[in-house]
Amino acid sequence: MKEIKLKSGHTLIIRSVQKDDASNMLHYLKVIGGESDNLLFGPEGVPMTLEQEEKFLESSSNNATFPMFVGLVDQNIVSVINASGSTRERVAHLAEIGISVLKAYWHQGIGRHMMTYLIDHVKKIGTVNTLHLRVRTDNINAISLYQSMGFEIIGTFHHHTRI
Repeated sequence: MKEIKLKSGHTLIIRSVQKDDASNMLHYLKVIGGESDNLLFGPEGVPMTLEQEEKFLESSSNNATFPMFVGLVDQNIVSVINASGSTRERVAHLAEIGISVLKAYWHQGIGRHMMTYLIDHVKKIGTVNTLHLRVRTDNINAISLYQSMGFEIIGTFHHHTRI
């Protein structure tokens, strides 16, 4: 867990996701899905029941190699980041990052703090040594953040996401 003072004066708490976050997470995913076309879902959120989300988060909270972290402000989820991958030997060193930040909290450094926290965790665990992510080519702010953190553009996947 880490506490960070934001530009706004609020405190961001970054911690591992917990089973008890399920209800708040489902709400967060509906809100964030309606704020941006940069995600793989819209305002409907993800098709999971509360029980399914609890099981998913419990599994995620116990996975050190492919973790999920939440960013909280005033006990509300304002950001989520995760690394996902395969345990198959030939690709177990790779992980894909997924990150989101509520629009009301953009431009406060939360994305950078969440990325740094995840990257530091992955380095400490030592299993994954290559992180990658996908981002829409028109998401200039995200691309700028990722490049400033050392990520490089390795290609363009045309027609990946249908809005």
